Amino acid sequence: DTREYEEDYARFYEPSRCKPPQVGKPFLLRPWRIRGGVVLAHGYMAAPLEVRMLAEHLYRKGFAVYGVRLKGHGTAPEDLAQRQWEEWYKSLNRGYAVMRTLTENIFLGGFSTGGCLALLGAARKQEKIKAAFSICAPLSVRNYSIRLVPSIITLNTLLKRIGQSQYAWEYVENDPENKHINYTRNPLTGVRQLTMVMNATADSLSSIRVPTLVIQASKDTTVDPISGAQIFEKMNTRHKRLIVVERERHGIINGEGSQEIFEQVAYY
Repeated sequence: DTREYEEDYARFYEPSRCKPPQVGKPFLLRPWRIRGGVVLAHGYMAAPLEVRMLAEHLYRKGFAVYGVRLKGHGTAPEDLAQRQWEEWYKSLNRGYAVMRTLTENIFLGGFSTGGCLALLGAARKQEKIKAAFSICAPLSVRNYSIRLVPSIITLNTLLKRIGQSQYAWEYVENDPENKHINYTRNPLTGVRQLTMVMNATADSLSSIRVPTLVIQASKDTTVDPISGAQIFEKMNTRHKRLIVVERERHGIINGEGSQEIFEQVAYY
């Protein structure tokens, strides 16, 4: 995974656009005595550094943690623009394979889009994991213009076919909470993949049987806050818990109040 990241980073590197390499590098935290292993996924347009503080908290509680890098992330928006959501899920699977070499007591977790992937993994790995958790995972987002993306992509394709690619609209500006981690340009092809992974997650929730924790910010500025309740209701597991925390932002695993989130995850 590290070698693949370094190759991708070198391929798409641009001094003015790329973050320092440590932002996107996958990481493994391994305590001397392992209580269990957590495969932890970051959000859309983010990188492993986004979940590092949560990972270190779990590490101090005795858990091995593998912070996966979702394909197309931690490098440049041009990399993300070329990826399919199935590649993101494959990144989670690679993390699972790494963790299986350390322990069979495995948990899947993630923030935002990473939370969707963890829920997908919980649905597909019923007998192979102990539990799962998602934090601010989206089934829908607040930006309603996302619905226009398929039409814009179709128009872009047409413009390229007739030799007018200079008029194609392929990226939109992004103003993230954590500018030192997230991309500041959002590829429209990536937005389409985000929509697809949200739909795939919604379709899989009824298959989840393992204990699952769902955490949602009450006034999430990115994810529609109703997503948390929808995820909770659609899961078939009897061992599930929904925690709604009073927050007026999306990135609740970093900054003020994040320790409360960490404790809820570790306690569950």
